[in-house]
Amino acid sequence: MSACIACFTFDNMGEAADVGAGRLAGPLQPGAEASLAVGYPAIFALLERRGVRATFFVEGWNGVHHPDEVRAVVARGHELGMHGWLHEDWGRLAPDTERTLAARATDALTRAAGVPPHGFRAPGGTRTAHSERILLDLGYRYDASLGDAMRPARLPSGLAQVPFVWPAVDGFYYLTREPPADPAVVRDAWLGGLAKAIERGGLFVTICHAFLTGVDPARLAALEAVIAAAQAAGVDICTVDTVAGRVVRA
Repeated sequence: MSACIACFTFDNMGEAADVGAGRLAGPLQPGAEASLAVGYPAIFALLERRGVRATFFVEGWNGVHHPDEVRAVVARGHELGMHGWLHEDWGRLAPDTERTLAARATDALTRAAGVPPHGFRAPGGTRTAHSERILLDLGYRYDASLGDAMRPARLPSGLAQVPFVWPAVDGFYYLTREPPADPAVVRDAWLGGLAKAIERGGLFVTICHAFLTGVDPARLAALEAVIAAAQAAGVDICTVDTVAGRVVRA
């Protein structure tokens, strides 16, 4: 992969992670969850304004409780991926539990969106030793969890992998620091990463969350600046599934 390719991706939807962590007993009333009421519409508007197709990794629980929002991802021309059932600590799951949750999430997302997800990103970033086989059995084409930096590869099972690194995640700056990083710091860090990817060729990936970036205009502007820079440099911006397809064909 010599030329630079960029994927702008988004993880999580609604209150699924809070329900999974026990912070909420169930779904909130319509309009009460900020990432759905504010974050997702703002992200969709940004992507439409820039003419970019993105990949959204969504917990399967949302297929049951927020089917219209799940369907909207695909209806707007973006790719839908699976991100666990309730944002479980995926790397610690027992094989039978992992298989059950993956199948449940896949079914729920497929029913809501009308198309099956082809990609998976492990909540927490780490898959298990059994994930490849489970994903292949469910018809998945790629994994987008942690891997070898940002170097796409074919895993031993034949499953494609399109990995990420933690400094490419908005939460790395906005959740792990007190006070959270200024959006200008995040913008400059990502622009630096993009410049290196353009210089050497290869993959550039960002991961944002509606509850972090989507609800904050300054953070959204930082992301848009990175997208604009990629477009100005002629970078090939595509979905993760597109990159995975190139890995398999290589």
